[in-house]
Amino acid sequence: MAQSTEADVLRADHALVAALVAGDQHAAAALLDDHFNWIDNAGRVRGKRDGLPSAPLGDESGLLPAVHLYGNVATVAVHRDKLFVLRIWVCHAGLWRALVLHEVSQEGAPGPHGPPRKDWDNPCRTIPYAPRNADERDCLASWQALEMAVMTHDPEEWARHVADEFLVVGAARRHSKADRKAVLAEQQRTNAHAAPAPLTWAELVDFPEAIVMRCEHQPFHGKANRVSRVFVKRDGQWLMAVSFQTTRQDAEEKTL
Repeated sequence: MAQSTEADVLRADHALVAALVAGDQHAAAALLDDHFNWIDNAGRVRGKRDGLPSAPLGDESGLLPAVHLYGNVATVAVHRDKLFVLRIWVCHAGLWRALVLHEVSQEGAPGPHGPPRKDWDNPCRTIPYAPRNADERDCLASWQALEMAVMTHDPEEWARHVADEFLVVGAARRHSKADRKAVLAEQQRTNAHAAPAPLTWAELVDFPEAIVMRCEHQPFHGKANRVSRVFVKRDGQWLMAVSFQTTRQDAEEKTL
């Protein structure tokens, strides 16, 4: 079987967007993985059988998606104005199916964060998830090292665990690898408090060259965040490639 290309991913991606624009639920469903999740810009989650809304960015004409292929996993990130969309695709038996569609809106004011913490155990040292195999163990260890570097404001150590094409999008930021390093360097300079938000639950979907992480974090103050991440394995090292983060507007606002 011929190896998939970015063009193969984009054909499936364009077909899904076209079906959503046309309101063709049957055609759209045929392009979804059985474990598909749609996280809308209010943090609500829909599955394959819940009925799909229209394409959040319309037909996406004139937009230039950023496409990355990681073996049997691919990401397509696109935005218009202040609405960002990530689609994560997975390939089974040569067929590309969407596993995640994740929206992030930067239209409104971001939620309050409250006073940050100087040091925190979860996720830097422990997490409420037991890895099922060596790849998951190594991937999560790399992620925890990344989060520890965030807490200690170590931009060089953080960068060791991040892919060059890294992108993080949340309600108040859209950062590349260079952007995020600059933030950490400034926090290092000012000795700011910035412990990562605790992880409340996670599920991982494994492939030989990539792992998809779907999870939820509870900030120290505010509402829970739905997060979709992809990690890629390069030269034996697991690296975070993308992270989209959306506040659950229906969640209780908490202070830990």
